Order: sequence, then structure tokens, then C-alpha cells
Amino acid sequence: MNPQWDIIGSEGFKFMGKMNASISHEIKNVLAIINENAGLLEDFMLMVEKGVPLDSERLKKLADKIQSQIQRADRIVKNMNTFAHSVDKTKGNVELGELLSFMTVLSQRLAAMKELTFSVVPPPDPITITTHPF
Repeated sequence: MNPQWDIIGSEGFKFMGKMNASISHEIKNVLAIINENAGLLEDFMLMVEKGVPLDSERLKKLADKIQSQIQRADRIVKNMNTFAHSVDKTKGNVELGELLSFMTVLSQRLAAMKELTFSVVPPPDPITITTHPF
């Protein structure tokens, strides 16, 4: 067996593991926020049961926060699925700006942990390369 392939395989597993951990952490954050808001909703219901009038504006803000987190989770899961299925693709044409933008989204949490920030400025004209995306 070629030792070079062993290194690539090992690094690939490490990369996939880091991405998986990052994505699952983001999903857990979303669930924690939704859980916190559900607890607040329970508090509102207890207040109503005790005769305290319900502030519809606070209830609307709470619903908006929950919906926002659900949308965030949906984006995270869609990106996770796109990433997971990227290995299914064979070598082909890839628009470099789109690939870099996608990798930026996936890497945000890992970069933030190292106090790094970065952004992708798409080129004025698309740059297409032939490669295997991951």
C-alpha cells in the first residue's frame, strides 16, 4: 500500500471529523436556543394561568426567535447534506467562487474558534475548474 494514500486518508478523516463536530455543535446551539424559548413560553403560560395578561408583542417576538432558529437549523442541515453528498460527485466542472463561498460558510465556526475571520469576494467573471470538489 502506498504510504501517501494513508496520509491523505488520515487527513481526510480528520477533516471530516472536524466538520462533523462543528456542524453538530451548531445544531446543538440551535436546539439549546429553541429549548430556552420553549421554557419562556411555559413561563408565559403559567403567568396566564395565574391571571396575568399575556403580552401579545412578547409572544410574537418569542415566535419570531423560534422561527429564526428553525430557519438557521434548516440552513445548517442543508449545508451539511451538500457537504456530505459532495463525495458522491466524480471529477467535474466546479465554479470556484461558489465552492469557496460554500467552504467559507462551512468553516466559519472553526475559524471563529481560532479568532480568524475571512470572506470571499467573488470574481467579476466566474472561474470554472475541473476537479473533484472534496
